Amino acid sequence: MLIASVLGCTSVTPSSPPANATPGGDDGGTTVHPSGQPSTELERGGPRDRPPVPSAPDLAGAYRFISSPDFLNQDVADLTAGGRRQHIDPSTGQVANSTNPEYDAALDHVITEMASHATDDVLVAGDLVEGRWGRDDSRTGVFGPVRTQAQRLRAWRRAADAYYPAYLQRFADHGLTTYPAIGDHEIGDDPWRKGRDTWTDFKRRHVPQFKSIFADHVLAGADGEPRFPDGPRGQARRTAYAVRLSPTVLLVTLDVFERRGGDVHMSVDPAQLRWLRQVLRQARADEVPWVMVQGHVPMTGDVRTRNSSHLVYEDGVRSDLWRAMVKGGVDVYLSGEVHDQTVHQRDGILEVSHGSLLYRGEASYVVGQATAEQLVLENHQFRGTINFEDRLWTTSRQGAPGHISYPYPSIVTGTLVASRTRSGGVRVDDAEGVLTPRS
Repeated sequence: MLIASVLGCTSVTPSSPPANATPGGDDGGTTVHPSGQPSTELERGGPRDRPPVPSAPDLAGAYRFISSPDFLNQDVADLTAGGRRQHIDPSTGQVANSTNPEYDAALDHVITEMASHATDDVLVAGDLVEGRWGRDDSRTGVFGPVRTQAQRLRAWRRAADAYYPAYLQRFADHGLTTYPAIGDHEIGDDPWRKGRDTWTDFKRRHVPQFKSIFADHVLAGADGEPRFPDGPRGQARRTAYAVRLSPTVLLVTLDVFERRGGDVHMSVDPAQLRWLRQVLRQARADEVPWVMVQGHVPMTGDVRTRNSSHLVYEDGVRSDLWRAMVKGGVDVYLSGEVHDQTVHQRDGILEVSHGSLLYRGEASYVVGQATAEQLVLENHQFRGTINFEDRLWTTSRQGAPGHISYPYPSIVTGTLVASRTRSGGVRVDDAEGVLTPRS
């Protein structure tokens, strides 16, 4: 049974790095990073070990935002609340639960720092949750039976009722508003190929329902109406949207998971593409200084990856979507999926693939600043510790490590300063670290 105790797990928040930490095994024992901050044996050499760089300049009067895709990518919520069925492991007496005080403290530490950057807005290019719902690998019955397709879908809805509100509430508690895109984990996680097994067949068949559940929880207001009414028709009518974040920034959020031929493709459907072209035409007419598009997957495979299945948009920079963004004057394309940071500049667009996983001890986020003339990005990387002595309970057997600590503030590992050219294009004036564009 993969469980985490509701009681007895305390937050680890030392004021200084441990002096005598010893290496652990493959399950993430603690080591000490050369910087003096702790690392884990499992993740040595990952984003946490990128060297720090000087902070980016502050732009007076700039609009500020946070971008943090794949931030959780796990199911983290208190399942002991709300009258849900409880499962007790008879051998330990512990309740199957999807959080503990260590996770609460770690999340509070990281989100509090995000909120310290004088912004209310957090962009999330997908993968809010683990989302392998409609299954019950440890046979707990927490979300009900999963023997039939109908039972699986009911269990999916019950899981969504627990995990999506918990995700959103953590940010709301810090005064932050989220602007999410749908990721592969919101529709069950890849693959979706026909005939693979019963679980995969269930996912493939129910992608439209998964998207609707996501929209109900994440993209609707308290009255059930869409938070962002400017959206397309077709498959993405409830999962793609455009919103003016400030006088200087337009955000267009795409649904890059098209159900076509009975399978799921990394592409936008025709109705969404037509809508995007119209949105971009209007942005040019309105002379919006910065147009940013976010979608879950990168446009190229030439990116750093970490603990990722490395999904890539079909046809990439040769696709109709890319051509529409180039012609329409998009300045920045923000993507997740890869759990690491890479910047490309091509055809006048800055493609920023970024994000990291909190449950791997590698939480990160990008702070953006935008004025009419300049855009500044700054990547912040945390160095946490994890331990797999036990795991959080989830519907699959891949629950997150049961012990996690984020005792230190983040460090800056990349910066990018861009400005407008006389012709209206984007010029990178300065960049360091992981946000230096690849040639």
